[in-house]
Amino acid sequence: MTGPAASDAVRRQIRHEIGRILGPDGAAAAVLPGYEARGGQLAMAERIADAIENDERLLVEAGTGTGKTLAYLVPALLSGRKIVVSTGTKTLQDQIASVDLPRLAQILAAAGRADLGPDAAVMKGLGNYVCRRRLAERDRQGRLVADPDLDRLLGFVESSATGDRAELTELADEAPIWGEVAATPETRIGPRCAFFESCFVTAMRRRAAAARLVIVNHHLFFADLALRTRWPDAQVLPPYEVVIFDEAHQIEDVATEFFGVHASTQRLFALARDLGRETGVPAARAESTSSRLSAAGALFADVLRDLLPPPRAGAEESRAPLPAGLDRGPVRSAYHRLDGVLEEIATWLAPDGQTAADSHRPAEVGALGRRAQALRADLELLIDGRGREHVRWLGASARNVSLHASPVDVSTLLGRALDACPGPIVLTSATLTVAGSFDYVRARTGLGDTAAHATFPSPFNYARQSLLYLATDLPEPNDDRFPAAAAARMAELCAVTGGRALLLFTSFKNLRTAEARLRGSLPFPLLVQGERPRHHLLAALRTNIGSVLLATQSFWEGVDVPGEALSLVVMDRIPFGAPDDPLTRARIDRIRDEGGDPFGAYQLPRAALSLKQGFGRLIRSRADRGIVALLDGRAARKSYGATLRASLPADCPRTESLDDVAEFWARVHPTAAPTAASTPTAAAS
Repeated sequence: MTGPAASDAVRRQIRHEIGRILGPDGAAAAVLPGYEARGGQLAMAERIADAIENDERLLVEAGTGTGKTLAYLVPALLSGRKIVVSTGTKTLQDQIASVDLPRLAQILAAAGRADLGPDAAVMKGLGNYVCRRRLAERDRQGRLVADPDLDRLLGFVESSATGDRAELTELADEAPIWGEVAATPETRIGPRCAFFESCFVTAMRRRAAAARLVIVNHHLFFADLALRTRWPDAQVLPPYEVVIFDEAHQIEDVATEFFGVHASTQRLFALARDLGRETGVPAARAESTSSRLSAAGALFADVLRDLLPPPRAGAEESRAPLPAGLDRGPVRSAYHRLDGVLEEIATWLAPDGQTAADSHRPAEVGALGRRAQALRADLELLIDGRGREHVRWLGASARNVSLHASPVDVSTLLGRALDACPGPIVLTSATLTVAGSFDYVRARTGLGDTAAHATFPSPFNYARQSLLYLATDLPEPNDDRFPAAAAARMAELCAVTGGRALLLFTSFKNLRTAEARLRGSLPFPLLVQGERPRHHLLAALRTNIGSVLLATQSFWEGVDVPGEALSLVVMDRIPFGAPDDPLTRARIDRIRDEGGDPFGAYQLPRAALSLKQGFGRLIRSRADRGIVALLDGRAARKSYGATLRASLPADCPRTESLDDVAEFWARVHPTAAPTAASTPTAAAS
């Protein structure tokens, strides 16, 4: 049987298999305690199966609680094709590998389809793995004093099967030694390396080449695309037939990073450090050249820092557009000095040059020469410009100064990258639509009208489980009184729920204002972003019921705290992008120059998706009950507020009254004993 009839038969068979696995009386219900078949999950799995079978591009918005991971993994495995699943974060990547796939293996075995058992490999960016060669070189340098971190690493490589940094829990997150021994695209020398056969990256690539399912993250996926033309030995992903992007709302930002050009003092100083330690060239010249490169890099960093405004209060990085007129003055002078040293290194250590040929370590020496030449090329583009298609900007933190040339509109580049994918493409997320429309994500990803779309609403009963509180009586967000008033209102809301809160801020400045006020007035444990690693803060929020966590942008998504530990999410302002961010400003200007409306076409949709992400932190299970509060009255007063509200669950009730908030909480948590003020405080009025 061939043709349409055969296709229909395949489709019916796959749908039958999906029902046997995920349906009401299926294997999942038999294996997982408390499992409830979800109509949205079944429908989503069937739609993705059709997309894979028909080689479609498909946008899928799956509301929180749909069970989208199993909804795409099951049809992906049933297809029999080589699948790449790309996630937005390493956290989700690890969850799929360590939780979802083992669970799915049990389900498939119960369904009599153990043959589909997730033959999977996890791939992360090179910087997540120990480089045995670099570690051995670091160990050979000798030690005048004990180095516990080096000893931990040496023991780790002897016992680890993967060399993955995530397994090395004894090494502090900020341990400087990791940067000296981690694999990088620039330092990887491929089969010429003496450690190639025992290399963790080699092993990772071989596992992925053999596996039916490869779990990556967006950073690795797009880094691989960008690396193909620059560092052939650093290619990571094996050939694949289908790609599924989970957390697909993030791919524009990730693609922007990897389709741009970057150079930093960290990269310069790493080259100087590795050159100074290279034993394949005369030591005296290596040390002298390394010192001159470090000095030239430090001078270049100093003159670049002078171009930056003071950092915002609490901000980790300052950003500013790179000014015109860099063809003269101290920046040009420092750049020429730096370029001269890099040119000397690139010529001296060229892979096909005499120094490399005469060395007993030709691959390592040639790699240093390639790194110097790549830095030269990137700095030339960054200093002299890449035309109006890119915005050049400068960033600086306490330890690093970086130059960037980012594409103003990444959609064309992203569209070409997606065109290069050989088969079906599925992009899924809980937040792809703005007021029910996929138009924004289509435009920003370059998909245009080439992709079909489907929406599967959350199974949660927001009408019963949640309440949206809009504060309309506070000062305007640009009023100097707003941060203190917002902090006071947060205190009132926390009093209602007995803590159990995630307070989300659009700026570190507002966070610091709230922290100063709440630390002395709230009778609940206060957790503040930056005081401890993210996963420690979230663990404390989960286990110490009543805690209040204050955080900024990175916590607006990816936070999963089901249960009563998180019963209140407060967002201080509508999360519009900072208009003085160089990339945001360039995109606004581009849309305006082309006769468009930057607010309606870019700023508002982007804010709506971020607001939707923030809202999604609250209800994570059918048992959850709680309140989302937005303290920015513009969402209720301004005409564009209708778009923002229409992007949130339609059945979620709304109120502008604190009395309603207290009544709702008493109804859904009758055993709680909140102490709520029924009227705004003087500071908030």
